[in-house]
Amino acid sequence: MSYVIAVRALCEFTAKTGDLDLRFTPSPSGQEGITGHGIVTSKRGAHYQAEVALSGAYQELIVRGRADGFDPAAKQLEEIKTYRGCLEAIPNHHRQLHWAQAKIYGWLLCDQSGLPGLNVAVTYFNVDSAKETSFPGYFSAEQLWDFFKCQCTSFLAWARQELAHRSARDAALNTLRFPHAEFRAGQRDLAVAVYKSICKERKLLAQAPTGIGKTLATLFPALKAAATKRLDNIYFLTAKTTGRLYRRWQLFNRAQRRNPCGCWSSRLETKSANIRTKSAMAIRARLRQDFMTGCQPRELRR
Repeated sequence: MSYVIAVRALCEFTAKTGDLDLRFTPSPSGQEGITGHGIVTSKRGAHYQAEVALSGAYQELIVRGRADGFDPAAKQLEEIKTYRGCLEAIPNHHRQLHWAQAKIYGWLLCDQSGLPGLNVAVTYFNVDSAKETSFPGYFSAEQLWDFFKCQCTSFLAWARQELAHRSARDAALNTLRFPHAEFRAGQRDLAVAVYKSICKERKLLAQAPTGIGKTLATLFPALKAAATKRLDNIYFLTAKTTGRLYRRWQLFNRAQRRNPCGCWSSRLETKSANIRTKSAMAIRARLRQDFMTGCQPRELRR
């Protein structure tokens, strides 16, 4: 089995150092970061390559990602980071993490293109002032390979445990049997549809009556497909109790719109419009109070 990881995730696992000091704030939003990257790359020449896809392997580990930019003429790979405030306020351990990403991308590019060495630059862009500051440096392919190998070796100590866990999990899921002796009517068809939808990466919308066993017919094939498709997470979302209370409140409002004077209480049978209005308002307030406290409406209990 192989373990696939992104360059940024690898560096955050192996090259992250420092303390829990979070005073370097505020940081740009994701959209501001994308805009900042676009401004920087737009200033480069026509030969400049943005978002360069790179990948490489070390033993069981497959590392891949997208370098921010590469200039073939200058043989320089660029890692772009956006920030706010003062550049000097960026902590050293943040800078080390940025350089780790740049070096990993540098080795992947050297390995992919057969380069003996490479200029690597970390460029900081201030999203407020649009000021650009670059820190370049030259690294040989051997230096970049040594750094890449060191990071991968550190990560593999944990990744091999994760691979062993996944292997044992998949083996258990492959032998997993349906917990009941037989399926209910329509339950097997739903389970088959869920399994095929997951394996083919399609969406499925199913409408089934109460009592068919929708929960088990959904979770069981999802677990079986997790081993086949090597899924890591399964999310099962259900409505909360507050949603049922809100639904009851909606039904009450709908019924009162249809017949605001005669649905909920015999006291509303008076001929006076004023009395009918006041009684309806009182009952509405009472039902609202019951709804907020989670009790059954008193008028419905009679």
